[in-house]
Amino acid sequence: MNPVLPFFILIPLLLIVVSGGVWLSWKSTATTSGSVRKVLLSLRLLALVALALILLNPGKWISLTDRTQRPWVTLIDDSQSMSVEAGERSRAAEASQLLEALDEHHQKEDLTTETFTFGDQLEERKEGTDLELKASGQHSDLSKAADSLLSQLSARGETPAGLVILSDGRQTHQPRQSDVSLRARALGVPFFTVPIGSQYQAPDLALTLPRKTVTVFPGQNAQITVGVSSKNLGSFESQLDLLDEKMTLLKKETVRVGQDEQVWVTFSLPAPEQSTTWTVSIPTQDGEFRTSNNSAQVHLRVLKNKARVFIAEGAPYWDSKFLAQLLRQQEYMDVHSVHRLSDTRYFRIDSGESKPAQSETDFFPSSLEALQSYDLIIFGKNAEHFITAERAELLRRFVRDQGGAVLFARAKPYSGRLPALEPLEPVAWATGTSDEFSLRPSLDGQAAGLFGQALPAPESEVWETLPKLKDGHRVDIVKPFTRVLAHGRLATSSVNDQFPLLLVRRYGQGVTSLVNADGLWKWDFYPKARELGNMYHEFWIQLIYWMLSYSEFLPGQDYSLNLSALTVDPGTPVAVKIAYRGKDSSSAPQLEIIGPDSSEPLLLSPAQQAGKDGRLTWAASFSPEQVGNYQVRLRLPGMNKEALPAANLTVSAPLAEMDELSPDHDFLKRFAESTGGKMIPVAEFQNFLKESVTERSPATLDQGMIWKPFWLHFILPFLLTAFLTSEWFLRRRNGLL
Repeated sequence: MNPVLPFFILIPLLLIVVSGGVWLSWKSTATTSGSVRKVLLSLRLLALVALALILLNPGKWISLTDRTQRPWVTLIDDSQSMSVEAGERSRAAEASQLLEALDEHHQKEDLTTETFTFGDQLEERKEGTDLELKASGQHSDLSKAADSLLSQLSARGETPAGLVILSDGRQTHQPRQSDVSLRARALGVPFFTVPIGSQYQAPDLALTLPRKTVTVFPGQNAQITVGVSSKNLGSFESQLDLLDEKMTLLKKETVRVGQDEQVWVTFSLPAPEQSTTWTVSIPTQDGEFRTSNNSAQVHLRVLKNKARVFIAEGAPYWDSKFLAQLLRQQEYMDVHSVHRLSDTRYFRIDSGESKPAQSETDFFPSSLEALQSYDLIIFGKNAEHFITAERAELLRRFVRDQGGAVLFARAKPYSGRLPALEPLEPVAWATGTSDEFSLRPSLDGQAAGLFGQALPAPESEVWETLPKLKDGHRVDIVKPFTRVLAHGRLATSSVNDQFPLLLVRRYGQGVTSLVNADGLWKWDFYPKARELGNMYHEFWIQLIYWMLSYSEFLPGQDYSLNLSALTVDPGTPVAVKIAYRGKDSSSAPQLEIIGPDSSEPLLLSPAQQAGKDGRLTWAASFSPEQVGNYQVRLRLPGMNKEALPAANLTVSAPLAEMDELSPDHDFLKRFAESTGGKMIPVAEFQNFLKESVTERSPATLDQGMIWKPFWLHFILPFLLTAFLTSEWFLRRRNGLL
């Protein structure tokens, strides 16, 4: 029932009306005979019951539906990338030919069809429009276009039988296929993508920086390595410029690049007084579409705090003597070296001193506070004379929790076994040593930013001409999370017979490294080696500075700053992690973010987190929207900004329509399959039309519900009228009116 009034009102009202009507009928017929009186009462009661039924409104709900033919919809890409020539014709011309075949098939099968183009916006192609496609759109976003199309058709009450997409798959926006795919599956609308165009290599010249942040000390030469890649431009010669923060030319190099070649250029010039950002730029070449990658920026991080180094040598030899002497000569290193001559005789030489201090004790730091006064601990041979179980535990805490660095500079640092020190080593040792061998940088060493940037690249001939090394200890296992930066290649063996020579391993917040060789001092001793650029000096200094920058904390800094990514797209969240290794409790630092427009910096207050072993850590996040370079640094009241870490973040410009012109058939395949459809190669297009593009069952559309009362049937109104008319007639005959 669907009463005209709520039941709690209607039922009492009907009882009153029926009772009152019956009582009035009975009272008003008191003068008539008994039989007439009963007939009149019955007619009145029947009329009131019929009226009550009408007011109670019995009936049922009926669903209204409509059945309509489901159209086949074609979606065509008209963005600029479709103008690329594909053999003798453009991608747009190929799409137009396929569209013509579609129209012929639709007419032959008498199918309901609709056609839309997408590029800058979704537009419907009216019947009779020229089939020649005009590829002029500045953007292409297939996911968004398909989603908008389904919304538009749903608003019309239409559900497509299927969607045929003619496109090269190029996307200038991040695909949102998961949203539209779920919607298409829910509606039962499969997408069939037809990939347009073959592989195309657009002419392009690109600059790459293996290291976007270069750490140097004042007075050092900053090494800026740049990769110049050419694609489909032929051979050419150009000028590569290095510009300062004010875009003033610092240095220029002439670069010769061959067809589809990548060459590396290294700028070497004195470091600036303060941290800054430099730009590397190369002119646009004829035929280039994409120009955004013809320049790149590198951040120069100038450290003015000295690196504090402790050297422990248990078996002094030329290697340890030359290394200690070299490090003491460095202006931005504060070096304490201890050499064991016997069990009761040690001597120590510090930076700035010419005479050693002799003692019966080993001078090795015996507390965590003493270790924390150094950034790097270097071990030579016979470390067992310095290391006890207690000192080994302190050393592990120094590296793991305080971001310290340990360098094993002369292969296996002890005789026999030293279990207390083994957790810090990058390898597990086997028995025996190797014959003479040469150092060969690995690809991982190049990717890590040591070789090819700070030091010559792996393919450089300098590594062949250096004197051979010796006493490389045999390795049983390279431990997990260890990077092999260079191998030792035996002089009398095949190219493939090599062993790990230079290794680095992250250990907690710090780093450990191993040079599995002796005899590097010869690189500095022989005149021929010096003619090659003093590789002994460069190897050790660059390795140590690289290690210190590889650790979480930089020399002289008690705060660390790490970004989840150094290059992101606009709007991508960037997580920031901050840690503190100081002795005293510290107030929470602020995070300062300076955008590319150098406007008022954004200040964030990081949230403190529970760190391991009671260490203080903080976390924050932000989402940069503007394209360009951002500087992220810490701020703390009363502290010089030079003593606080900073990081650079690059927000890349989105790809423009003509920046990358290779078709993306893989995306089209994934996109179609996610909706229950599939990708149709052009060669199979005609078979697809015959087998799949056919008339589908009409769609049943729900247009709502209506109430159909039972009393609208003619009987009930007829009876009500008959009862009331009969009562009126009898009353008149009996003189009751």
